[in-house]
Amino acid sequence: MRTLNERAAEILCDLLKEPKPRLLNPRSVQAVVTGRIGKFNIVSLVWHIEIKGVRYRDPEIIIGHDTRNQLFIPYHYMNDFFGVEQCYAQPTADDMILLDEFGQYNLASLTNRLLLKSTSKQVIR
Repeated sequence: MRTLNERAAEILCDLLKEPKPRLLNPRSVQAVVTGRIGKFNIVSLVWHIEIKGVRYRDPEIIIGHDTRNQLFIPYHYMNDFFGVEQCYAQPTADDMILLDEFGQYNLASLTNRLLLKSTSKQVIR
C-alpha cells in the first residue's frame, strides 16, 4: 500500500497543528483528525473552493494515520463539484484492507502532489 512521502507527511503534520484553514489564493486547505479505527487516526484533508457563493470540497481525501508505524495512507476520495466518491481501502482494528491497489496508488500520488503544491505560492489546479 502506498503512503505519503516524507515531505508530504511533514506538511500534513504541520496542517494538523493549525487551528484554522490555510488560505491558498481563492482556496483554503484544512486537515482535521475526525476519528479513530483501531491503530488508525482518521484524518480528513480538505481543499475548499467557493463558486458563486457555494463552498465545495475540491477535493476531500481521507487518510488513515497508522499511529504505530507513523505512516499516512490515503484511502478515500471525494469531490463535491464533480460528484465523485471513491474508496480504495478500508481501515480495520488491526490493518488496512486494500480494495483497489491501482486506485489507492494513484490517490497517494495525487495527495503527495497536492500537499507539495500547497506550500508553494502557486494556485492548485
